[in-house]
Amino acid sequence: MPNVVSPNAYVSRHSYIGSGTVIMHNATVNADASIGDNCIINSKALIEHDCLISKHCHISTNATINGGVTIKNGCFIGSSATTKELIAIEENSFIRAGSLVI
Repeated sequence: MPNVVSPNAYVSRHSYIGSGTVIMHNATVNADASIGDNCIINSKALIEHDCLISKHCHISTNATINGGVTIKNGCFIGSSATTKELIAIEENSFIRAGSLVI
């Protein structure tokens, strides 16, 4: 499946994007981030360095995924949620909008 990447998104050439992934307007994917198949990185989301986002995840608008975070398969991260660096979010987790995940 093809990827869809907004021309207004920034995706580092040192990152990996799986097939069927959509990256929306003003999203940022920094160096050494890896995003699996069939994910949505919504508008203004920030995926920092060294993150691993597994398959079938949705990172909502304005969410911040800080460096070194692992997000396992099937997770939903709500709008404006922020993660602490170097944590793991378990499979099929649902993180509410505006949450601070530590």
